[in-house]
Amino acid sequence: MDLDEFLEGHNMTGRQAAIIFFTFLLLIIIAAIVLITFSDFFQELIT
Repeated sequence: MDLDEFLEGHNMTGRQAAIIFFTFLLLIIIAAIVLITFSDFFQELIT
């Protein structure tokens, strides 16, 4: 299956959709943790 066909979702199974959803959710959570962790560092760069 090509990447284009996979991302269109016509032949996607529920398991593949769940994996993509939770991977995206995990990416958002990791980004939020990184931003919260380094927020003091970023504020010191500005001031």
